[in-house]
Amino acid sequence: MDRKIWLRSLPLGAHAVLAMLSGCDGQFTSDTTARIVARVNGDDISVGQLHALLARSAPDSDNHVDVSRKKNIDNLINQQLLSQQAIEKQLDRDPQVSLATAMAERQVLAQAYLDHIAQAVSKPDTGEISAFYKSHPQLFERRKIYQFNQISIPVTQESRELIESRLKQNLRFDALSRWLQEQNLPHTLQRVVRAAEHLPLEKLEEFDRLKKGEATSFKAGSDFLVLQLSTVKEAPLDQEDAAPLIESFLINQRRIALIDRELKRLRETATVEYFGGTEEPNDADSPPRHSAELIPNNVGAFNTQ
Repeated sequence: MDRKIWLRSLPLGAHAVLAMLSGCDGQFTSDTTARIVARVNGDDISVGQLHALLARSAPDSDNHVDVSRKKNIDNLINQQLLSQQAIEKQLDRDPQVSLATAMAERQVLAQAYLDHIAQAVSKPDTGEISAFYKSHPQLFERRKIYQFNQISIPVTQESRELIESRLKQNLRFDALSRWLQEQNLPHTLQRVVRAAEHLPLEKLEEFDRLKKGEATSFKAGSDFLVLQLSTVKEAPLDQEDAAPLIESFLINQRRIALIDRELKRLRETATVEYFGGTEEPNDADSPPRHSAELIPNNVGAFNTQ
């Protein structure tokens, strides 16, 4: 079977392919990629493919490693059988399949380049880690865990102005909930628990001053979140325990800054043409996509938006 066609038809997601590219300390040896775990109608399933699938699977306890390995090998065999049938039916020539393949390939290549240039990012030294710790007491020395009543409001182009205007008024949680119902605006109401590191970094001082029953709001992705403080408890974190989190966060911020600069350089030197009535977006109306949205952020703390 033609290798290129087989690779295109392999139903693995882009993140799995990236795991194949970046596993084992950043690279696979030729021995790893050559070794196989199964052969399906003459087509090999490599150890690299198994590692890729294991990388995106939920971790199992030591007692279930063998079971997980067997399960994932069976999944790969099933994928290969289905892939072979798709090629036999010439589904790989379907325009929608070709489009999805091309987009996945572009994503994988773009991510591979981002990972490549991000290798130049240096780790912060102990002085930088200590300075970050001391400059963010709400995250560490005065860290708190909050319980909130939360209203999550999905924002559409039609409702954005109305919701933003209402949130600028005196923010009373119960009154806002009634207003949303009266306006027939979709929203969800729930109770949530959030540690300081899982709140927007720039609003930590505001949360620190918040009194029971008071509320605040902020944009989170495509939603507006309104949080009313219910209870709060102290949960300080010393510098030794915080150091690994701070290091990961600072490295991630450096990666974002580096990628921002590289994207700016590439766009300034590239020839970009727009067709079919598509025009270059006006920066004032449509700000460029932030590079943080282009890279996976594995740091679960210190949200910056």
